[in-house]
Amino acid sequence: MCDPVTAAIVVGVTAVAGTTANVIGQAQAAKAQTKAINAQRAVVREENRQQATGELFDQMRAARREQASIRTAAGEAGLGLNSGSVESLLDDSAMQMELQGSRTIANMESKHRANEADADSMLSRISSPTLLGAGLQIASAGASAWSGISDAKIKAKAS
Repeated sequence: MCDPVTAAIVVGVTAVAGTTANVIGQAQAAKAQTKAINAQRAVVREENRQQATGELFDQMRAARREQASIRTAAGEAGLGLNSGSVESLLDDSAMQMELQGSRTIANMESKHRANEADADSMLSRISSPTLLGAGLQIASAGASAWSGISDAKIKAKAS
């Protein structure tokens, strides 16, 4: 059978090592969570940018088709492109395209802010041990181990 003092030392060392491993595991898990959240943040930002870009291109193509239809109809009607009503229709089409583009960009920016807020919220819930907290946990395990060793020494002397 093992000497009680030696057993207490083994238990103490194991407790300190286990606490140290636990603290390291917590820090690594927090780091991995942060990395994953930041990667997701970047993916969503890029998806929003690509969606807005696609919408802008679609809106520009639609506006060009509309303006081409206006020019074609004006030409078939024998109206000059500089006539007031044709020019007004072309200006309105260009203005509508610009307004749609502004709304698309505003929506993209709004989605970006919402994504950032979600990511910040998730990041705030990550529990990562501080250097002081980690030191205190390990020191507490060491103090508990020391107490166990001291008790074992006292019991050994009394026997």
